[in-house]
Amino acid sequence: MVGEAAEIAQLEAHQIELELEERGIAEAIEGALEESRRVLQGHPVKVELPADLPKIRMDLKRIQQVLTQLLDNAGKYAARGTLIHITAEVKEDQLVTSVADQGPGIDNFEQGMIFDKFYRGRGQRRWIPGTGMGLAIAKAIVEGHHGTIGVVSQLGHGSVFYFTLPVVSSA
Repeated sequence: MVGEAAEIAQLEAHQIELELEERGIAEAIEGALEESRRVLQGHPVKVELPADLPKIRMDLKRIQQVLTQLLDNAGKYAARGTLIHITAEVKEDQLVTSVADQGPGIDNFEQGMIFDKFYRGRGQRRWIPGTGMGLAIAKAIVEGHHGTIGVVSQLGHGSVFYFTLPVVSSA
């Protein structure tokens, strides 16, 4: 937990320099799937990416870290055997990458706090291990890339975690 707290403090203070390169989001997704392989056992995973997705300027290791966090959460919170769906699409000048699960969902009140440091879901604190820092670190990484992160969820129907990253302009 101390290491995670130090990491988020450095990210928020912009003391960690991102190694930005033009890369495809598929590369980060592949790496995250490999990292999350154990927690995703027992879940079918569907990846849908258009062939013509543009490159984005990103720190590949850090965006892979964001995706790993989202996949790990989906794997932990969704019932075994339920689908985890990964998509990416361009909306205006942003690449939107989403991880959807068929878990218990997150109520509206908690959706506003889920990305806060040390916050753990009320109904899950006793059942699922963790520090409550993963999504806060993911938020700091995405914001360091000038993107946004969020969740859309409905109790009993699952959650869709998404983040945006600016598309590299071709001008």
